[in-house]
Amino acid sequence: MDNDNKIIDRKDFGRKVRKSRENLGLTQFELAEEVKISQNFLGDIERGIKLPSLETLIRLSNALKVSIDSLFSASLNNSIYEPGEVYYTEKQLAIIHNTIKNITDNF
Repeated sequence: MDNDNKIIDRKDFGRKVRKSRENLGLTQFELAEEVKISQNFLGDIERGIKLPSLETLIRLSNALKVSIDSLFSASLNNSIYEPGEVYYTEKQLAIIHNTIKNITDNF
């Protein structure tokens, strides 16, 4: 992180937004339209000049199909507790079951 005592590494955040946008094959204009911000504001975000509001951050995360914490990973210095057991919804279990069945049926 930059040595200017800022909590958020804006440059890294901006690079991750740009990389995620490029991975989806979106232009700045297309992403800005989807997130409902100006292309200039998105450019400022990608250059690490500005940060989005919470609402815009959520729209940005959804549009880029990435988690918010992954965008801020360079600014986070905490360890995350991962539970030993994972619980799935009935819908998730059905999808997992169908996926495994499709794989085994085709091999």
